[in-house]
Amino acid sequence: MVFFTFNLRRAAALILAAALLVTAFTACSGGSRSDSALSTTAGTAEADTTETAAETEALDPLEARALVSDELGEYDFGGYNFRCVVDQGGSGLEVGRGRLLVIEEATGDVIDDAVYARNRDISERFNCTVSIVKEDNNANCTSFMRNSVSAGEDAFDLGSMHVIQLGSCAASGTFTNWCDVENVDFEKPWWAESNREVLTINNVCFLAIGAFGLSAMTQTYCIYYNKVMAANYGVEDVYPIVRAGDWTLDRIIGITKDIYTDVNGDGKKDDGDIYGYISNCQSNINAYLWSFDNPIFVKDGDSLKFVFNSEKLPSIVERLCDTFNNYQGIYTNPNYVGTNNSVHYLGRDLFKRSQAVFSNGLLSYSLLNFRELQDEYGIIPYPKWDDAQENYITMSDGNHMGLCMPVTIQDFKRSGTIIEGLCAESWKYVYPAYYDVALKVKLVRDEESVEMLDMVVNSCVYDFGYLYDGWKGCSFFLQTLVKDNNTNFESFWASRESAVLAHYEQTMQLFRDYKS
Repeated sequence: MVFFTFNLRRAAALILAAALLVTAFTACSGGSRSDSALSTTAGTAEADTTETAAETEALDPLEARALVSDELGEYDFGGYNFRCVVDQGGSGLEVGRGRLLVIEEATGDVIDDAVYARNRDISERFNCTVSIVKEDNNANCTSFMRNSVSAGEDAFDLGSMHVIQLGSCAASGTFTNWCDVENVDFEKPWWAESNREVLTINNVCFLAIGAFGLSAMTQTYCIYYNKVMAANYGVEDVYPIVRAGDWTLDRIIGITKDIYTDVNGDGKKDDGDIYGYISNCQSNINAYLWSFDNPIFVKDGDSLKFVFNSEKLPSIVERLCDTFNNYQGIYTNPNYVGTNNSVHYLGRDLFKRSQAVFSNGLLSYSLLNFRELQDEYGIIPYPKWDDAQENYITMSDGNHMGLCMPVTIQDFKRSGTIIEGLCAESWKYVYPAYYDVALKVKLVRDEESVEMLDMVVNSCVYDFGYLYDGWKGCSFFLQTLVKDNNTNFESFWASRESAVLAHYEQTMQLFRDYKS
C-alpha cells in the first residue's frame, strides 16, 4: 500500500533534520536531461538526536515545515516564462486546478494570497514568471499538448490537468521521463510517494503527483457527517468508532439503514427525502475499491503486479449492490439531474440541504459548497471492508491535476528547477493555507474533526491502474456493477478481462521501450 505523502507524518523525519540539512537525495537513478552539475551541495553535520527533536518540537508546526529545504540553491533564468497548460473547464473544480496555479494579485483570501506569494517568491528567486495556457476542457488540453509536441514546438513547460486524461495522453510520446529531469527530487515530501513506488517502471515516470497540483489533496474522497441530524436521529458519536479502527461497511449500514423520512409523503424514495446515507452512483462508489483495500496494481519487487481480480472482489460487488439497493435509509440515484445537470453531485447537493446524516464526497466540497451550511458537520474516512483490514484507505478522484513535462522543453534543468521550487513552496505554504486554515479553522471547528481530517488525508493512495486507465482499464467497473445492481462479477469480468489486461500490458510496454 502506497500512501499519499503531503502530510506532516512523513515530513517529521525531514523536519527533525531541517537545521542540519543533509546531502541531496537522488530522485531516480539514470541519465539527466542536463549535462551541468547540480549547482549547490548541502553540507553534513552531526547533532544529538534528542536535542534536535526537542528544538524542533518547540517550533510552531508551520515554522518547522518551512525549514525543510528544497536544496535548489539560486538561479537566474533571465525572465523566463514558465508556462502551464491547464483545463479551465469543469464546474465546481476550480479550487486546486487552474485558478490556484496563478493568482495575479493578492485578494485578502488566505488561499489566494498563499498562491500569489508562492509564485512571486519563485519568480524573484529564479528571475522567471509563471503563467498559464488556458484551454476550455480536457480534450482541448490534450490536443494542444500533442499537436505542439508533434510539431516540435517548445510551447509549454508543464501539463496540469485531469490525471486520467494525462495518463491516456502518455501513449502519444508527448511526455518526458521525470526521472531524467535534473533538480526534481521525488524523495521530497512535496511529491507523492506513489511517484517512485507505483508510477515509475524501469526507471521511467511520465506522470507525477506533486503539491503544485493542490487538487490531488482537495479531490480526496471522504464521508461528511451532519452532527445535528445525527443527534436528532439518535446516532451515537462516530468519532470514537473511527478512532478505534472499527468504522466498517457493516457499521455504517447498521447506523443508517433505518434513517428515512418521506418528506413529501408520496410513499417512494426520491431526491426530496431525508436519508441516513447518500452516495452518487459514479466515482463515489468507485472509491470503495481502494477503501476496501482492493487495488488494481501493487508493487512487487521492482515491478508491478495486477491484483484487481481478488478473491474478495465478488463479495465486495455483492455487498455494495445490497447496500445501495436494499435499505430504506441508504440512497443513490443513477438518474439524478440536479446541480449542473450532473449525477455526480447527488450526495453533495442533498447534504448541503441537510437531507443526509452521512454522505460520500470530496474534501473540496467543504470550501466550495458547504460554507453556508448551518449545521455542524465533520469529515471522516471511507469505511474499511471489515475488522480485519488494518488501515483506512481513500483515493483522489480522477479530475485532480497530474503533472507532466513535454519532450520539447529546451532546458530541462531550468524547467525542473522551477517546478521543484513551486511544489516545495506549495507544500510549505499553499497546502497549509488550504488544509490547516481553510478546512481546519474556518470550516471544521473542533479538534476531533481536525484529527479525523488528518486521518483522511494521510490515507490517500494512488494506483497505476487508475491513473493509466484511459477508460480502457478496470477502474470504473465497480460503479457500473453497483449502478446496474449486477452481482454477477465473474461473468462481467470474463467478458472484459482480455481487453483490460491487453491495455495495461500495452501501457507498461511504453515504460520498457522508453529511451532517454
